[in-house]
Amino acid sequence: MKKSTHIILYTVLFAAVLFLVFKQFSNSNNVQPKKEKASSKANFINNNSTSRIAYVNSDTVSKYYNYAIKIQKTLSTKRTEAENQIKSKYFSYESLVKDFEKASPIMGDREKMEKAQKIRMLEQEIMQVEQQLSEKVTKEELRLTEEYILKTNEFMQEIGKEIGYDYVMSYRVGGAMLYANTNLDITPQIIELLNQRYQDLK
Repeated sequence: MKKSTHIILYTVLFAAVLFLVFKQFSNSNNVQPKKEKASSKANFINNNSTSRIAYVNSDTVSKYYNYAIKIQKTLSTKRTEAENQIKSKYFSYESLVKDFEKASPIMGDREKMEKAQKIRMLEQEIMQVEQQLSEKVTKEELRLTEEYILKTNEFMQEIGKEIGYDYVMSYRVGGAMLYANTNLDITPQIIELLNQRYQDLK
């Protein structure tokens, strides 16, 4: 799978699972919380109230979340189909060029001009097809990504209420969260619940 697909899915997942955080934060009191030592449990005292915070590993989720897997396969298939069409055009182009080079010594000027014109037209056709297919694949990626964001966010709103956490953060290696207590990791539970929601959607 291409690196660009991983980046898209990481970004999508990050946006989906953090929507709950932003929503809760925007509705919270403006009182500044006191600095306290982090608890080893998912529950901790913050601003004299009990908040439940947990996180998920987005790398793991993108690997085992069936919806993400489906999108990855769909995009991979779309790219492969586009690449095969381009390869077919290039194969025809290369064959035409080789035939032209072989027959060129015995061709008349007029025939050479006609063959050369045909080759140039095929070059232009290949460039147009390549651009069209690239735009088509890009639009499909954006469409699927938007659907994924909206639906996964909807799932997370339901899941957040169901499991009773006030905040569900996203974590991955190289991401914004530099450290996360493993006792707060609910990745397996989130994957299971996301897959249940996705299965019910089918």
